[in-house]
Amino acid sequence: MRHKPNYIRLLIGAFLAMALTAPWCAAQYPPDNGMGNNPMPPATPGNYYQPTVPGPPSQPPVASRPSAWPGSGAQAALQVPPGVLPPAEQLTLCEGTRILAHVGSEVILESDVAGPVNDFINTNKDRIPPEQLDEVRESLVKKQLDNQIQGKLIFLDAKSTIPSEGWPQIEKKVEQVFEDTEVDKMLKRVGASSRRELDEKLRKLGTSLEHEKRSFFERELAKQWLFQQVKRDDEITYDQMVTYYRKHLEEFSTPARVKWEELMVRSVKYPSDAAAYEALVRMGNQVVIAGASLSDVAKAGSDGPTATKGGAWDWTIKGSLRCQEIDTALFTLPIGQLSPIIKDPNGYHIVRATARQDARVAPFLDAQVDIREKIIKQRSDKQVQDYLAKLKARTPVSTIFDGQNDPNAALSNRPELRR
Repeated sequence: MRHKPNYIRLLIGAFLAMALTAPWCAAQYPPDNGMGNNPMPPATPGNYYQPTVPGPPSQPPVASRPSAWPGSGAQAALQVPPGVLPPAEQLTLCEGTRILAHVGSEVILESDVAGPVNDFINTNKDRIPPEQLDEVRESLVKKQLDNQIQGKLIFLDAKSTIPSEGWPQIEKKVEQVFEDTEVDKMLKRVGASSRRELDEKLRKLGTSLEHEKRSFFERELAKQWLFQQVKRDDEITYDQMVTYYRKHLEEFSTPARVKWEELMVRSVKYPSDAAAYEALVRMGNQVVIAGASLSDVAKAGSDGPTATKGGAWDWTIKGSLRCQEIDTALFTLPIGQLSPIIKDPNGYHIVRATARQDARVAPFLDAQVDIREKIIKQRSDKQVQDYLAKLKARTPVSTIFDGQNDPNAALSNRPELRR
């Protein structure tokens, strides 16, 4: 795990060091919790057209999570004695926001996960078939909830070690970082021109500007605290690198891949299968007979997912396409040669490869730097897992999914998570 210094980490680290070396450090404080809020990976587009998911309807604002912040002197919204964990699905706060998980005496609400989940679904709505929407949403909620639980466990550990007298200064500095670096990013991401408009758009996603500020504080502090728990071990011997290389050859293997172009018609757009076929024949003839650019023809009439890009597809790994005939054509026909018309369940296709690379394995000498970093990361990951296991062993955690036969049913009636 390579830790690159950055402004936020150095700032928080400096104030953590100040807090931990202050005169009040000898005092012992009871543990508390916090939250993590990790981004989700970008969606991987399918090979062919997917139906559009309708955009989100207007929703009322979702109440932010009430929380006792370090140094504020406020009481937590819900305190549960150690070891007493009622099922999370039975817990509610006065605002009526449903609790998805309970970590120690802290809670994770729907509003804590709704923002990232709805943002992801809205961004990738054209790639998610309507019949798979509930399944995708449930998977995203579970993943986001796991990330939140881990963040809370780490934040709890930080709060149990750092005296409360040191928190106000840390909180003030991190809040300034949020204002200086994060607000502008969110304005651009949601297309807002003011803080008020930003807050309105965030609320439609199930969150708010104030909620995001709190989340940023907890998330960044948890990340820095985790960084301090992991000690980088750079002592890697030659024999260790050779052993790793031999055991993980697949990590240094590059499969065969191809860049390609496509003309495509969707059968459902035409009165008959024959009409769809004839439409693709006409497009193919424009390229072969009339000498037109495939890119121009694709932009003008193709139904393929990359039609607006001239039908061009980036590097595609051999065997990754749903249609075996298309895959075979791309890896067997000469570069630049149009394929015959190929039929699949979606319609008809003409494809051609524009560049191709054979499968290869990187030699050990070329892979040594990468191997070294992989071993260091492997050791760091082990430390992280051991640390999280220790936190989980001493902190009771309950979620709405525990022992539930149909977790998706529990989410189906929640407006914050149905967009």
